[in-house]
Amino acid sequence: MTRGRAAPPRARTGGYFEDFAVGQRFTSRPRTVTAADLADFTRLSGDDHPVHTDPAYPGGPILQGPFGLAVAMGLLQSLELHGDRAATTVLGLLDTHWSYRRPIRVGDELHLDLTIVRCRRTSAGDRGVVSRHMTLAGADGETRQEGTTSVLLAAREAGPDPVGRAFGTTGWGEALAERLRAGTAFAEALESWDGTIGLRAGEHEVHLRVYRGTVIEVSRRAALGATFTMEADELTWTQLVTAASNEFMRRSMSGQFAVRGNGYEYLRLTPVLNLIADAARALAQEEQHERQ
Repeated sequence: MTRGRAAPPRARTGGYFEDFAVGQRFTSRPRTVTAADLADFTRLSGDDHPVHTDPAYPGGPILQGPFGLAVAMGLLQSLELHGDRAATTVLGLLDTHWSYRRPIRVGDELHLDLTIVRCRRTSAGDRGVVSRHMTLAGADGETRQEGTTSVLLAAREAGPDPVGRAFGTTGWGEALAERLRAGTAFAEALESWDGTIGLRAGEHEVHLRVYRGTVIEVSRRAALGATFTMEADELTWTQLVTAASNEFMRRSMSGQFAVRGNGYEYLRLTPVLNLIADAARALAQEEQHERQ
């Protein structure tokens, strides 16, 4: 399915750390891959393997893998998320984790879909790290390459971070536990249960220690480990809390959420995990309302 080609959104308030929030989405204008691109990148990289240069080579010719990453970074720049303040707000690129899904060929029309998946302030407080999930897709909507990059940005001022979308952190876990304690459904579903539920988003994991229907402790690691841990990447968590309805069951059944530990308990407590997803969504929506 061909996607619409609306003009890319711009950050409205200058591109400082505080101007970004988990769940923001941006789409670039398209860029068509040309034969000159292939020739130039072959010359620049020195990678002249026949799969890139010989039309008779099986499967070729295709662009070198890093070409896609380079294009993605260029399309990211074209979004102008930092406007004319980029020289003062962008302090450096911190990392890039990238996957190659499908080949890129001459004639492909590529665009970038970008989602903010994590924002955290540094200990100094005057700067913060913003992680972006980037998908380089064709006009057919199929993903060619994707991954995450983190950038260090200047902050306007020191201050605490909101925790409503800081998935997998203890601050988020505490806020989640408070919301679960406020209702009765969670307590009733686990009134005789004694164990620990782990929630992991990317590299961040938090444990909820539950005893007889109440979360009695929130920590990065429970003393005896988690009974089971429900995990997904940060983009999946972001999509879960920003969707129009609770899609946890669908995403879980399609394999977007995985489990480590006691699989039997995980399956038995599926309704409870749905309640946790509801609470996570409510937290995220509450944070969004506070920003508006």
